[in-house]
Amino acid sequence: MSVVKNKAVVRRFIKEVLVAGNVDAVDELLAPNYVNRSYGASNRAAFKGVLSGLKAAVPVREFKTENLLAEGNAVVFRGTMNATIGGKKVSARMITYYRLARGKIVEDDPISTPDLSQMLASMMPPPSHS
Repeated sequence: MSVVKNKAVVRRFIKEVLVAGNVDAVDELLAPNYVNRSYGASNRAAFKGVLSGLKAAVPVREFKTENLLAEGNAVVFRGTMNATIGGKKVSARMITYYRLARGKIVEDDPISTPDLSQMLASMMPPPSHS
């Protein structure tokens, strides 16, 4: 796919999945072999669970894109996330590397300051072992 189309997929992922929490869009935007290198989610199914927990713990999230750079099959997002966590407003600087294949995100590797993955992990309920 072209870099323009890859950037459009990432923009849609940020808007529909990360901001709106649309779990139904996950299968459409993430490849079956998707890997997330943060939040303890190693695959698409685990990411859906994290997203559901995120919607409950952090119902309002906003992402501001400062840069969205693409080359080949890679897109890099640089920006900020603003959210309210436990009644406290939190802002984090983020850089996320996305690798795409056939129009879907295969790899998602976010880095944030402060480390949102640790902050959110402490707020999320432990996974159920049914």
